Amino acid sequence: MRIHFVRHGETDFNAASIYQGHTDTHLSALGRSQAAAVGERFHDMQVDVVYSSDLARAFETGCAIADHHGLEIHRVSDLRECSFGEWEGLSVTEIGEQYPELYRNYIRDSFNYRAPGGERLEEMQNRVVRAVNEISQRHPDDDVVVATHGGPIRVFICWALGAPLEDFRRIRLDNCGISTFTLGADGGWTLESMNDVCHLGAHETEESPEYMSSDA
Repeated sequence: MRIHFVRHGETDFNAASIYQGHTDTHLSALGRSQAAAVGERFHDMQVDVVYSSDLARAFETGCAIADHHGLEIHRVSDLRECSFGEWEGLSVTEIGEQYPELYRNYIRDSFNYRAPGGERLEEMQNRVVRAVNEISQRHPDDDVVVATHGGPIRVFICWALGAPLEDFRRIRLDNCGISTFTLGADGGWTLESMNDVCHLGAHETEESPEYMSSDA
């Protein structure tokens, strides 16, 4: 089987470097353009089934792909972004001012530190891997699209490649970037491509260090 992971399109929270997590935000105007572009990218590709996180920004991105193939979307809560607890709705600047030491530690070591009331990386990884394994068992011969978030895709990449979660922040994933895996007969995953954004052109988000650290 083959799975194409697609990070959702840009939101206003992304553009303002605000942590979203489980907060249910919608795509911005640019995000809708990005979703349309990734939908066109999949128009002539084999797509048998589409899954998404149950959050609106991922679902809207998945719809832009599913509509080209006349498919319904299966929404899965385990594909959600990491929960950021008290940090959700705050900008990177605000978090740095209100939680200076904790935030510095979190950016340096996201494996051992987390937002107050938030989720640990290994907790997110466990639920995401569980969800993807269930999808792969359900669709062993299909080409699957999973519209989700940066965090879930990063932790799955780490798990599939046997990389430590401490490497989480070394993986760049842009809005509506595509990362593709195939599942071999031996049960091992192969990363075919990562963060493919060639379909975006002028619709690509301009990333900044603050934006990249907003984990949304």
